[in-house]
Amino acid sequence: MQINKLFISAVFLLATFSLSADELSESISHFINEKPEGLSYEIDSETLYSSKVLQQFYQNRNYAPAWINSKATIWINSNITPWFNPDSPVRINSDSPAWIESDVPVRINSNVLGKNGYVLLDYIRQVSRHGLHPNDYHLILLEKYIDKTVLFLTMDTEDMMKLDVLLTDAFLFLGLQLYYGKVNSEKEGGNWKIERKEPELQLNLKLEEALAAGDIANGLNMLAPRYRSYWMMKEDLAFFLSLQDEPWPVISCDTTINPGQSNQLLPKIRERLVKLRYKLSENVSGNYDKDLEKQIRMLQKDWGLNADGVIGKGTLLALNTGPGALINRLKVNMERFRWLPLDEPRKYLMVNIANFDLVLIEGVDTLISMRAIVGKDYRETPVFNALMTYIVFSPSWTVPPTILRNDVIPELLKDPEYLEKKNMKLLRSNGSEIAYNQIDWSKISGNNFPYMVRQNPGSANALGKVKFMFPNSYNVYIHDTPSRGYFARDDRAMSSGCIRVEKPFELAELLLADSPEWPPAKIYTAMQQKREQTANLITPVDVLLIYLTAWTDGNGRVQFRKDIYVRDKLILNALNQKSEPEEIKVIPF
Repeated sequence: MQINKLFISAVFLLATFSLSADELSESISHFINEKPEGLSYEIDSETLYSSKVLQQFYQNRNYAPAWINSKATIWINSNITPWFNPDSPVRINSDSPAWIESDVPVRINSNVLGKNGYVLLDYIRQVSRHGLHPNDYHLILLEKYIDKTVLFLTMDTEDMMKLDVLLTDAFLFLGLQLYYGKVNSEKEGGNWKIERKEPELQLNLKLEEALAAGDIANGLNMLAPRYRSYWMMKEDLAFFLSLQDEPWPVISCDTTINPGQSNQLLPKIRERLVKLRYKLSENVSGNYDKDLEKQIRMLQKDWGLNADGVIGKGTLLALNTGPGALINRLKVNMERFRWLPLDEPRKYLMVNIANFDLVLIEGVDTLISMRAIVGKDYRETPVFNALMTYIVFSPSWTVPPTILRNDVIPELLKDPEYLEKKNMKLLRSNGSEIAYNQIDWSKISGNNFPYMVRQNPGSANALGKVKFMFPNSYNVYIHDTPSRGYFARDDRAMSSGCIRVEKPFELAELLLADSPEWPPAKIYTAMQQKREQTANLITPVDVLLIYLTAWTDGNGRVQFRKDIYVRDKLILNALNQKSEPEEIKVIPF
């Protein structure tokens, strides 16, 4: 075997380079302090994301490098006895057969970066598993300087300074986006109004803590959402990323396929299900057997479809949705998780608008889940959080302005008996009742109606027998409904913005479980009355009205839902844009 001694000699000459820690600190100080006021820092024409926090971070460590190992040694792996100067910083591992003949470079290792630096670099390389883009965190430029350390190209003090500062800026900006999200939730989030109420993020302190602990990965992980679903979604995203280059031919079928039937497409459907991690025995027949039916029903549940086992348009659409589209869906919804309060509340009630459901969660347990009816696409249920403080049994209903203007007033103008039919009454602004025939209806319109309309408690009341109150500026609440048949529908975007629930009695019972004044029998009786009764919650409960079109459930199954309010695309477009420099928030010491 011929050793390329010319290459090795060049390697040796460059590997004898040494670096003074004082020189590097001086270079960092010069870079940090010589920036003209009002301009951003730049390295090789690439703008850094922060100014003040970089200054504070390096000033508080006396400009010492955070990532560079100034006492670096270099290893060349070889089974050949070294002919290098034994006093050089080059070290040879004679146990590793790594010499390669011809002009192929030998395998070499460098510890110019300490462990923390390599961990951060690896984290950035894999950040697509968080639904973020590695190049947003200087990866191309970082790789350029890392290659210099590995290939022993000329690496002077300024290069080392640039590498150190780039890594610092990358950590700070990545930490910021894991904590707050990349996309502006108010601008591109589709009227997202969930308040976080988190303490101001002190990223320079977080970085110092991670460096001191020698655990950069954990330092970044602790800035990401702490919801179980988020971390399971990360694993699901990694799976679909592994499929993104695979062919995904469309499976077309003009008819439905029922359990027990035969069809030549069934082997392809089986193959597709296996690719999507559904468990099927090896069977290449064209028969729709019980084993296949079970997995088709599972797929249908995972997509929010009617799990009837019939392979129709909706099921084929799910099977034909390729990895690229699923990756995008997961990316968008992991970003939504980053807009949530950092910690999952101990006990909370969550409505996922896109899933038409309500769940009450305590710790790791789901206490109850039920179907829900949410706002129509032109009367969307808003996304926000609040605190549920009381419940009203046998409620009356004061018609909200939008429904009054668009729905009730037109009916009143057409039908004088409408009020009686709906068990409603007209009220003046002071709350006193006014008769229908006391009003000059020729002067009334949707924009000119100085009265209120209130529906009395009863079986026909639009709010049903109970409403759950979490005071908010949207006048949105959760309530029962007399129209029970609508819960059987798959698409339940049918309300004017409030949330109707399938199991109101069971929900009230759970929410009042710690209140001895409200045993189940009393709750039931209160729901049958002709007058309102209010029950205050001893322990208020967090309410989260959220919009997720993908998530991983408590059983570890990834779920996909229709984007009923058409909000995903705007977020995806913003995620795919290059991040703009933005001053990272920091509290001064």
